[in-house]
Amino acid sequence: MISENTSNWEDPLPRLVALYFDQRLDESELQQLQARLKTDPDARVFFAQFSILQTQLEWVCTDSVSPREMTHIPASYHTRARNWNLILYISCCICLAIGGLFFMYLTTPVAHVYPTADSHWESGLIADEETLLSGSRRQLSRGAIEIRFTSGSIVNLQAPALFTIQGSNAVFLEAGKLVADIPEAGHGFTVETQSGQIVDLGTSFSVNVEADRNTEVKVYRGKVQVAGTTDSQTPLELSANQAVEIDSISRLILPRDYTSSDFIPLIARDYSVDSFSENVVFQEQFPDQIARGEFQLLERDGTVFLFPELREIQLYNNLNVSISQPGSYWSYEQIETDTDFIPRGMKVDCYRLYYDPASNKNDMLPVEGTIHFHQPVLGMITTRNRLLETDHILNPLCQGGNCPQIKHQEIETRVSEDGSRQDIITLSEDRKTLNFKLFTGTNYIDEFRVLVAAP
Repeated sequence: MISENTSNWEDPLPRLVALYFDQRLDESELQQLQARLKTDPDARVFFAQFSILQTQLEWVCTDSVSPREMTHIPASYHTRARNWNLILYISCCICLAIGGLFFMYLTTPVAHVYPTADSHWESGLIADEETLLSGSRRQLSRGAIEIRFTSGSIVNLQAPALFTIQGSNAVFLEAGKLVADIPEAGHGFTVETQSGQIVDLGTSFSVNVEADRNTEVKVYRGKVQVAGTTDSQTPLELSANQAVEIDSISRLILPRDYTSSDFIPLIARDYSVDSFSENVVFQEQFPDQIARGEFQLLERDGTVFLFPELREIQLYNNLNVSISQPGSYWSYEQIETDTDFIPRGMKVDCYRLYYDPASNKNDMLPVEGTIHFHQPVLGMITTRNRLLETDHILNPLCQGGNCPQIKHQEIETRVSEDGSRQDIITLSEDRKTLNFKLFTGTNYIDEFRVLVAAP
């Protein structure tokens, strides 16, 4: 039990509180005091009593004029003494108020932790909805967590990661990777690293502090401001589908290729996509040029773009598709039978896969990838004719009733002259995993639609 008469200095609390009021706490001692005040109600009472006692002592020590002495002091001095005492009293009240506010700051949670099963700090198991105070430093050694700040900002981290909470809307990332999803209420959320600072401008983004201490930043939605820890380069504003790296030595901001594999925690909230391989780029905005059938727009060797084309489409008639059943498909003979359709009454989300190589060579350039959905795939449309036939239902440019002229290319589900299979699509038995292997040249693209049951 802690009380104002406590003199047991084996308990570190009195020493920590005394050092706090003397402003001589180092970082580790401050964290120790925070943890004690958070978990021990008696410690909080002792802190408050010590604060009052401190104020009383300051009052007594500064008011050294006794009543006997004051009887021989001129009236003008009495006035000055009373004024000084009033000033001192007001100052003490202000100090008490500031101390009380800082006490609340020390002990008020600014975030809560939601771990996946079997997630661990370096010090042990993570409790569900565990609270974090400003200044809390944690090392995530296993699993993954979601941190929900009181500002509304949400951060996802996967092990290994080392970070420090800096108030209700900021974090210092020493190592590891985080994905931030920032609502309007959290505007200005800040991630600091040893190399630089990233400030949210209303967005979703990721920050990765790599082994060499370089800081990689990717923007999925909205914008962020990126600054290195040097005045030699002005802060840079990044928009959606852009990426940079802050060099840990020069502190310069360098452009990087954008990928979206880190975006998975946020995609899964809004779309039927659970995960995908590194060579798949998920892009929320479906460009009108691609919807019209243009190519040489997003050229990248070995990278397939995945777009949500149209969502929550109610089917009032049977919809003909190229593929409707699980299995592997590599020839025209396997697709476009009379029985391949999605029955009316279903509600579907439509995704477009798009592969446009960048090389200037005439070689056929391969790409392989995997996409996992958390809703079943009901069908795929892989041929030019059926892509055109379904545009009036599935193409966002046709939703007003007037379709512009649209061109389509297709995947070549055929066997080449040397006996190798050119394009292969495989749908798993549970209909939730799509594997593909595509070949195409620089003057062509591969594209097809995937229709998934709407959540």
